[in-house]
Amino acid sequence: MKSYIWSLPTRVFHWLLASFILLAFLTDEDNLLTYHAIIGYCIFIILTFRIFWGILGPKYSKFSDFPFGLKRVKEFLSNILGSKQEYVGHNPAASYVMIAMIIVSFLVVISGVLTFGIQEGKGLLSFLNDSYFKDMKLFKEIHEALSTLLIVLIVIHLGGVLSDKLLHPKHETLKSIFTGYKKFEENKSIKLNIFQKAFALIFLILFLSFLLFSFTNQGNLLLVSKYQPVDYEKQNELFVSECASCHTLYPSGYFA
Repeated sequence: MKSYIWSLPTRVFHWLLASFILLAFLTDEDNLLTYHAIIGYCIFIILTFRIFWGILGPKYSKFSDFPFGLKRVKEFLSNILGSKQEYVGHNPAASYVMIAMIIVSFLVVISGVLTFGIQEGKGLLSFLNDSYFKDMKLFKEIHEALSTLLIVLIVIHLGGVLSDKLLHPKHETLKSIFTGYKKFEENKSIKLNIFQKAFALIFLILFLSFLLFSFTNQGNLLLVSKYQPVDYEKQNELFVSECASCHTLYPSGYFA
């Protein structure tokens, strides 16, 4: 019997998070840093929604429904090959990986904001670019290490989904993240109330509004540099007109 387990907001969260994490890795280049930062802020909003959804959302999306505990993990592992194993929401291993991914993703975003401000002089923490932190590479290294850890967790998550597909195909877990439906002998369906629907809709509108605002106003407080852009060619017109055909103009800082 088909049961509606993953609501539309839960699935939208899942695919938005997956898509934006992929985009974050694809924009990890110096010339795409502003877009990388926008994507990072978007991930923060998506994760914030998931925290609230884990408290206020439907049964199987709530953190209180996650089967934590050593005993539950042992039961899961001892019966992992059994055909009778049945978890309507997340299984114990998936619950731990899910929480780890949320925590690590938050830390990746926070370390990214620190790196953006301290080393690039941009965003909310750009004022720290004047401090003794300025020349430290520590925050970038932390950001990269956490990003690597997130990749490891994603690989574990995908491995879990694949193994469940092979070991327990009757529940159609992989398919459920597209359709929302899993198969069980009894009906286990959830239903969103009006408050949950309104909450999810408001958050989606806020997310899309932020996305539009950030791409159309890249001089906003979250992205702007504390330094004014310098047009070296305009400041050195004589050099450009007389010498630029043979010599390249570099900022004086390059020779410091």
